[in-house]
Amino acid sequence: MRAINWKMITAVLALFGIAVATYLTIIHYDTGALVCTIGDCHAVQSSQYSKIGPIPVAVLGLGMYLTIAAISIARWRRPALTATLTTASFAIVLAGTVYAAYLTYLEINVINAICQWCVLSALLTLGLLMSEGYGFYNHLE
Repeated sequence: MRAINWKMITAVLALFGIAVATYLTIIHYDTGALVCTIGDCHAVQSSQYSKIGPIPVAVLGLGMYLTIAAISIARWRRPALTATLTTASFAIVLAGTVYAAYLTYLEINVINAICQWCVLSALLTLGLLMSEGYGFYNHLE
């Protein structure tokens, strides 16, 4: 049986995450660029929960995805650091997943609207958690 290439899965998910978070960052500043076919993205993007202080949540997500992509590159370039980098990456995506779950809770129970792009980002983050969790678990052995 062939081993799962979790490092490649992480890299691909991070790249998709960068694309989604970049789009969400753009529409935070230019709501006219918003394309939403499912849900009420406008309500979510204009809610008080779309920012932490002056910082859009999308920028935080973009930072997370860029960090995970950088870690993916670093693991490829420095294989000896894989265990340490995987631990850091797992911690980052665990925090990101918890925050994405909180934001999803807010969408459903407080804002009463769903943003398809936010859901996609949450699913990408969950995928990253699964991929990095697999890698983290396998480096503990």
